[in-house]
Amino acid sequence: MQDRYCARQAATVPVLCFGVYNNTHEVGEEMALYSKKLHVQKAGVVTDINLYTTLSETGNSALAIKDGEATVYAKLGAATDALASPLRVRKNGEIYAVLKSAIKPGVAPLFAFKLSYSNYMSGYAGVIYGDRTESPTTFTSSVKVTGLNGDGAVFSFLQGDKSRLMLRQYNYTPYPPPNKIIDPVASSWIPSLIDANWNSVSNLHTVTTKGNLLYATGYDLGKIAVVNMNSGYAQMTHNYRFPTAWPEIFLPTGAECHGEGLTVVGDYLYALFSVNPNGGYSVYSDSIVTKFYINRITGALTYISHLEVGKNAFTLEPHNGKLYVCALGGMQNAGSSNPETCLDIIDLATFTRTTVSKAYGMNGDIRSITIADDNHAYIFMGNYDNHYGKMIGSVYYTSIANITAPASWSKVTDINNYGYLWGVYNDSSHLWLARGIFIDIFETLPIAAAGPIKTFSFNFNLNLNSVTPVL
Repeated sequence: MQDRYCARQAATVPVLCFGVYNNTHEVGEEMALYSKKLHVQKAGVVTDINLYTTLSETGNSALAIKDGEATVYAKLGAATDALASPLRVRKNGEIYAVLKSAIKPGVAPLFAFKLSYSNYMSGYAGVIYGDRTESPTTFTSSVKVTGLNGDGAVFSFLQGDKSRLMLRQYNYTPYPPPNKIIDPVASSWIPSLIDANWNSVSNLHTVTTKGNLLYATGYDLGKIAVVNMNSGYAQMTHNYRFPTAWPEIFLPTGAECHGEGLTVVGDYLYALFSVNPNGGYSVYSDSIVTKFYINRITGALTYISHLEVGKNAFTLEPHNGKLYVCALGGMQNAGSSNPETCLDIIDLATFTRTTVSKAYGMNGDIRSITIADDNHAYIFMGNYDNHYGKMIGSVYYTSIANITAPASWSKVTDINNYGYLWGVYNDSSHLWLARGIFIDIFETLPIAAAGPIKTFSFNFNLNLNSVTPVL
C-alpha cells in the first residue's frame, strides 16, 4: 500500500476517506497481520501503520480499508495514545487517531489457550494479552489459529532467552501432525516458525529445555525425545523408552507407561511417568519420577535414580530445590475422589519424598499446583459429579512453610462447572484458574476467599483442553 490510500491530506491533519467499522465479529475467526502497511506522510516524515485481516486484533474501534477485494483494518484510539499516528478519522462526531499498531508497549502475550468444540472434532488456539503492571480488567484475548482438530494442546518453553510456544495436534495413528513451533509475540501464528516431526513422541504432554536441547515426552509411547533447537528442531539420536532403556527400573510384564511431566533443575532432567501395571486405564500403580544427568553437548541422559510417587500423577512443579507432584490416586471416578490422592514433595538434595494427604473435610482429588513464591502456593482439588459432566472442587491457598499441614490451608474459591480442563497457574502477579469453559484471573495472589476480577468466556460449545502461561 502506498500513499494512494490518502484521499486528501490537510496542512496539519491528514484524513482518510474510508469507513469506520462498528460491527461485531464472530468468536473464532482467524486474525493475521496483513502483508502490507498503510504509509502516511506528514511534513516529510513517513509513518507506517499495521493493518490486520480481521477485527480479532483491533477490536471494533477500527478503520476499514479496501485493498482490491480484501478488507483490512487499522486500530483506532485517542490522539494522546502513545501509538497514535498523525492520521485522524471522524467517528460519531468525534476525532480519533489511527494507531500505528494494535499492540501497545508493555502489553505482551501472557496466557495461551486451546479450545475444542463439544463434538471434540475441531477447535482453535489463542492468547490473552495484558500488561502485568495493570489490572486484569484491561486484558484482552485474541484468536490465533483456527481449524485445529479437537485434541490439541499448547506448551510454553524458552529457546535461549526467546519465549516460544509449541502447538500439538493429535490423531490416533503412529504419525500425528507435526508440532508447530510458534513465536507467541507474532501477530499471526500461521505460518509457524517450524513444523517439527519427532517419531519418539506421540500425544505430546510436556517439553522442557536446557541450552540448545529440548526434551519432550508423550503419553502414548512413554518415550523421551532429545531435540536440537539449533538444528531446525531435529530429533537427535539419543531417545529413550521408559522404563526399558534403564534396567534399574523394573515393572511387571505388560505394564503401560505414559509420559506426564519433565523439568530441568541445574544439570539434571526429572521425568514423571504414570504406570498402568496391567495395561488399560482402570488400574494404576505408583507413578515414577526419574532423575537423569544431562550431557549438555550430546543431549544424552545418564540414569541417576528413580523414586515412586502417588498413583496417576499429573504435575512436576519445581520450586526452591523441591518438586511438587499432584497425584489423583488412581482412575478418575464419577461422584467421588480417590482415597490415595496425595501431594508428594521431593527434596532434590536427598531425592526423598514427603507425602501430604488431604485434611478432614476436603473433597476431590489433588489435581494441580502452582507456586509463585514461598508465600503463595495454590492447590486445586476436584472430582467429577455422578454423570462425569461437571467438576466439583476447590482452590486452596497456603505458604510453603505450611504446605505439609493441609488443615491450615485457606479456601480461595469453589467450582462446579462443565468442561474438560481445570487447573491453577500464576504469573507471579495474579492467580489464573482454568475452569472448564472459562479462564478466571484474580486481581492479586489471594490468601483468603476471593473471586476473579476478570473472566474470559468463549461459548458453551467450547471447552478448554489446554492452557499455559507464556514464559
